[in-house]
Amino acid sequence: MRPVNLIEGVGFKKMLNILEPGYTVPKRETVMHALTAKYHNTKEKVLESIQNSQAVSFTTDMWTSLRMESYMTISAHFITKAWRPQCLVLETKQMEENPTTANIAERLGEVADAYEIPGCKRVALVHDNAANMVLCADILRQEAEWADVKGVRCTGHTLQLCINAALEQDPICRTAAAARHLTAHFKKEARKGLKQKPQKVAEHLLTQDVSTLWNSSRRMLECLLEHRWPISDVLSSPNYTEKREPSLDLTTAQWNMAEDICNVLKPMVTLMELLSEEDNTSLSATLPMLAHLKRRHLAVAEDDSPATKSLKTKLVQEIDRRWQLNDQIFDGSLYIQAAVIDPRFKLLSFLDVAKRHEAYVNLSQLADSLSASQLEEPGPHERERDNSTSTEEEEEPAQKKRKTDKEREMEMLMCGDEEEKEDQRDSKEEIKDYLQDRTKVNGGPLAWWGKNEDRYPKLARAAKYLFSIPATSTPSERIFSKAGLIFNKTRSCLLSENIDKLVFLSHNLKRLGK
Repeated sequence: MRPVNLIEGVGFKKMLNILEPGYTVPKRETVMHALTAKYHNTKEKVLESIQNSQAVSFTTDMWTSLRMESYMTISAHFITKAWRPQCLVLETKQMEENPTTANIAERLGEVADAYEIPGCKRVALVHDNAANMVLCADILRQEAEWADVKGVRCTGHTLQLCINAALEQDPICRTAAAARHLTAHFKKEARKGLKQKPQKVAEHLLTQDVSTLWNSSRRMLECLLEHRWPISDVLSSPNYTEKREPSLDLTTAQWNMAEDICNVLKPMVTLMELLSEEDNTSLSATLPMLAHLKRRHLAVAEDDSPATKSLKTKLVQEIDRRWQLNDQIFDGSLYIQAAVIDPRFKLLSFLDVAKRHEAYVNLSQLADSLSASQLEEPGPHERERDNSTSTEEEEEPAQKKRKTDKEREMEMLMCGDEEEKEDQRDSKEEIKDYLQDRTKVNGGPLAWWGKNEDRYPKLARAAKYLFSIPATSTPSERIFSKAGLIFNKTRSCLLSENIDKLVFLSHNLKRLGK
């Protein structure tokens, strides 16, 4: 994104003159008028999409510009009528007041009200593990419209906390510190441009780890391992290295430990990447994938090195603690309910029998509560039938209209018992039939539910409710990121009143396909 006054720049005008001689660059006011009109038009479409949804979850992201101005982005997530995941930006506004917990909660409430999202549609707030965001969810639940909203901690951030805790163990932390020191040395020499060979090594993407950037520790170690021998050659050569610098090289034991660390962390990185994809129903896959990770990859083997055993053991402990996998308290667990409603994991093979039964009971209660609420909307077939009936009444002659009415009455008399029986199935009966259903899951759980929602109407509502919750808060973070890096310099010259419109259009036009 660039500021609108870019079109007034001399260089920009020269470029357009070369590309299209004779083209007249519009005035800034003309562009702003078109931009504002496009913004309002798109906002109406966003509002319509959200109002047509059954359940909405929220993600937030806070960032600070180079002007030290705090901004907050709020995104909405829901499942469309066509059973596709949708993520739309609602607002990106400057926090002129201090970004305290109370002010963040107030802003969330204002945005939800502005888009006319009733309390019965508000499902969850996905946030990072910062104390102010955790408290924000608690404050929101004190209001009637947010009473049933769940606070969901970002899976990516939580997994990163597990990794950080595992890397803090001795001697793993000493190896990481030595690797950090070595990387900093080569990047420093590269910046100075004093030594040719260290500069070449740095050009091969030696990266320094950052405590707030997930996966950076593994990337740092992986890059060092990739260039281990060039690095060792440089450090052992008196032509490029001072006498004190050879001690920077890692010991053989540390190089081996770095390799062990990368091997253990690699599947966890893959897991985080999968759960962060916007088009995945990631919440339902979180616990099954974590259970598989623990059982297959993090299980301690006899031939594991001491560092590997220590790393695996600590990771399992942290995962169990942060997701309460060893606790019996699963009442209302969104992770468990989402796994049940996902036909790929509905049998809950990663839980014992008692916990499975409890999970099915909880899902039944959720389905009943949603059926009793005002989340219900006419199904696609019923809506088409209503629309076609309305058209026929306006356009068809009276004789054909009476015939259509008669046919409809006969259809009701002949099929009424079957339809009534289907409608009277309670959620427990639907769950029983659903668990026995062996229909293949082709194209993912959303595609499966798109084909089977008429067979399990109560569970289908629960599916849209649970699938609206992303496992991570990265969708909001991606609004201002590319390859994981925030481009504050690019945005610092934008006026705060234009940022909301530009970000809103940049993201939502792509998602709405307009």
